[in-house]
Amino acid sequence: MKAHLSRLVLFSIAFLFVLAASGGDGDLEALIKLKAALVAPGSSALGNWDPASADYCSFSGVTCDENSRVVALTFTGVQLNGTLPPEIGILRGLVNLTVSCSGLVGPLPVELAALPSLRLLNVSNNNFSGGFPHVGAGGFPTLEVIDAYNNNFSGRLPLGLAAAPRLRYLHLGGNYFNGMIPEEYSDIKNLEYLALNGNSLTGRVPASLSRLSKLKEMYIGYYNMYVGGIPPELGMLSSLVRLDMAGCGLSGPIPTSLGSLKHLDTLFLQINRLSGSIPPELGGLSMLKSLDLSINELTGEVPESFAELKELKLLSLFRNHIRGAIPPFVADLPNLEVLQLWENNFTMQLPESLGRNGRLLKLDVASNRITGTIPPDLCASGRLETLVLMENGLFGPIPEKLGECKSLTRVRLAKNFLNGPIPAGLFDLPSNDMLELSENFLSGDLPPVIAGNKLGMLALSNNLITGSIPPAIGSLPALQNLALDSNHISGAIPPEIGQLKQLSKLNLSGNSLSGDIPVGLTRCSSLVMIDLSRNNLTGAIPERIPALQILNTLNLSRNQISGVIPPEMQRMRSLTIFDLSYNRLAGVIPAQGQFLVFNESWFVGNPGLCGPPLHVRYPCGAGGGGDGNSGEGHSRQRRWDAKRALPLAGLAAAAGVPLAAAAAKGWRHWRERKGRSKAWKMTAFQRLDFTVEDVMECLKDDNVIGKGGAGIVYRGSMACGTEVAIKRLVGRGAGAEHDRGFTAEVTTLGRIRHRNIVRLLGFVSNRETNLLLYEYMPGGSLGEMLHGSKGAHLGWEARWRIAAEAARGLCYLHHDCSPLILHRDVKSNNILLDSNFEAHVADFGLAKFLHHPGASECVSSIAGSYGYIAPEYAYTLRVDEKSDVYSFGVVLLELITGRRPVGGFGDGVDIVRWVRKTVLEAAEATDSAAILLVADKRLTSTPLDLITNLFKVAMLCVEEQSTARPTMREVVHMLSNPKSPPPPPPPPTDLLSL
Repeated sequence: MKAHLSRLVLFSIAFLFVLAASGGDGDLEALIKLKAALVAPGSSALGNWDPASADYCSFSGVTCDENSRVVALTFTGVQLNGTLPPEIGILRGLVNLTVSCSGLVGPLPVELAALPSLRLLNVSNNNFSGGFPHVGAGGFPTLEVIDAYNNNFSGRLPLGLAAAPRLRYLHLGGNYFNGMIPEEYSDIKNLEYLALNGNSLTGRVPASLSRLSKLKEMYIGYYNMYVGGIPPELGMLSSLVRLDMAGCGLSGPIPTSLGSLKHLDTLFLQINRLSGSIPPELGGLSMLKSLDLSINELTGEVPESFAELKELKLLSLFRNHIRGAIPPFVADLPNLEVLQLWENNFTMQLPESLGRNGRLLKLDVASNRITGTIPPDLCASGRLETLVLMENGLFGPIPEKLGECKSLTRVRLAKNFLNGPIPAGLFDLPSNDMLELSENFLSGDLPPVIAGNKLGMLALSNNLITGSIPPAIGSLPALQNLALDSNHISGAIPPEIGQLKQLSKLNLSGNSLSGDIPVGLTRCSSLVMIDLSRNNLTGAIPERIPALQILNTLNLSRNQISGVIPPEMQRMRSLTIFDLSYNRLAGVIPAQGQFLVFNESWFVGNPGLCGPPLHVRYPCGAGGGGDGNSGEGHSRQRRWDAKRALPLAGLAAAAGVPLAAAAAKGWRHWRERKGRSKAWKMTAFQRLDFTVEDVMECLKDDNVIGKGGAGIVYRGSMACGTEVAIKRLVGRGAGAEHDRGFTAEVTTLGRIRHRNIVRLLGFVSNRETNLLLYEYMPGGSLGEMLHGSKGAHLGWEARWRIAAEAARGLCYLHHDCSPLILHRDVKSNNILLDSNFEAHVADFGLAKFLHHPGASECVSSIAGSYGYIAPEYAYTLRVDEKSDVYSFGVVLLELITGRRPVGGFGDGVDIVRWVRKTVLEAAEATDSAAILLVADKRLTSTPLDLITNLFKVAMLCVEEQSTARPTMREVVHMLSNPKSPPPPPPPPTDLLSL
């Protein structure tokens, strides 16, 4: 059979060679055939490729030599959406074939291997599928560069490329290749660049790769999952400049032999399971600029030999178990820009000279055991952007010089023992978006000048700050969170606070504030939480409080507030916590709206209050009718309703005849419009081998596989063998209000592609209906699998892998798309599983583009699914990337608990609150034991490390404060390192048959 196929391929190549013998005419013929295959039906691409034109060398993307032979075809970002046909083999003079980011599908033709002059083959960022062409001896005789990054190639890595005599650049990353790295790749003698990252490779990293004496760059990590460790033989790659083996399951020690790579400028080994000490031999890498060993299991201390790394710019060792002092020589590294050491066991003091090298940009040593004072010259460069020293044992004052560091964008010094006044300059940094100094012993007054157009969080809680709140607090237009609680602040709340239009959380509790609650506060329409408790405030509750339509928490307890509770507050539907206890309020507690469910304890300590919440049986106030709720008031209302009913009934009867006529006319109009809307049009985003009629045939009740608020989903089996999912939506003819996410889906999925995002093949539409065509996912949704009878067969390793894959899809939307994309409806039912149970993020009907990363945008209404919506989104209608992160955290809790996000937890309790409460109540238990209390009881309690890590990631994602949540890129990093050997295997293949 193989011999027959070989003869067939040879015959095809020979036939193409005969066609090519006609010279330029053959090239023209080839180009016309190429266009027919390259360009999908309906596309206007390659519009100037005119068969009647003799000047084919002027065709777009075509370059010819002096003999009018086509030597280059270059298309980058041109949406062709077709296939690359075998006729490419006719262009015998082709030197450069670059078809990148063009939406091409199907297999790569084997005829490419016979092109005698081809030197550069770039088919990156397409949808090519199947195996990469396997060629024998003599294939690709002149090829130097292969770039097939980010396609859908699968199967084993192609062995035949090892025989390409001139190959020096090989990039097969971002595909679905599996199996081991072939030993044969060690024989590609001229290879300078090898990238196999982002596949599904397994086995051991071949030690024989050390024979690639010319290799300068090697990228073989990210999503691959190897067995064993780093081969010591790689230290023989004497020409190597960059080595990236991050995120690929490596274990064991870092080989000392890597210290022999004298030309190395980048070493990335992060997100693995490497253990042992950092080899001192790495200090011999005199050219090293970037070293990332973060998120491993490394121990020991920072080697003294690192003092010789004079070119080092980036040193990342975070999330390990490294101990000892941060060596003083680290501060003296002349080019150091980024130092990230958080979550280790570092002790002693920070180097006194840290920052004096004049290059420092980012410093993060959070969550260690560092003591001593903050070095005074951290911003000697004038370039320091990030300063994170929180959760240590630092003491002494904050250096005044930090207040002069105008480049700072984030300052986090919370949870230390810092004392003395806060440098006034820290309140006037033009680029800073976070100033977090809570839980220290800082004292003194707040400065009169507070400014900064970007400051979003000002947290000074639990300190010893005195004086008053300056009026300048109102000059922070981006401020969202103001926390000054538990200090010794006195005086009145300045009315200027009402100028903070973006403010969502205000906590001034536990101070000595006096005077009235400023009416201007009611103009802060984004407020979700106000806590003014434990002060000396007087006066009445502002009558305009109901204007805060999304206010969730209002705590005014333990003040001297008097007067009555404004009855208009009954209309505040969003208010769930309203604590007025221990004040001087009087009168009737409103008895409608949210007040019906408010806690009695929120009203105690007000002797003049009475009403149902306090269970007072005697009447409140003489007559009791002032509030319009008395029996007489109700009687008047009923009499008015009765007098109104008769004339309204007569009016309805008189209108009956013309209404009937109008209905008949409307029916005729609808039928006419129905007839006109029958014409269907198909728009394809890639080459499709089926027709509109094939799609229509699938719209049968027997093919329904899902129903939702946006429409019905059918399974479509086409005559060509292709299976698709067809989502039927209400079309544009029904009005824009019934778009049902069609525009969002098409504009979002039509322009992006990622292996963990469901692929939109195209759509069919007429005036009444839109049909979206997706790749079919036989595994169904994660929600159906997890919460159905098959959920018990979805083990911990499979759940971790699904979580990591879905995270990668969301990470792509947030960090790799421009503009970035917010999904806004992340949930388990919108994560689909293919036949291999690989996760794909789906349903972009609520998606939104965010043009300014890091910013948030207001929306007119809440979008999403109950139980998954982030708190700040629900109450402020402000949405950003962290809203998706929260929803993804809920999905992770579903994976951990096996329970749905709502239901079965009690009234008003969702999965997030239930998990928090259950774990907190297990105070006597260990962390692991507490986590197992909420873990899915259908599964075993092993591997415990994996379950614990998944839980920790989930709880980070569902933090109440959006700024405390990780980014999706950070989530991917955390989920790429299960720290639970062996590596997660694929899910059982028999799940579909259960």
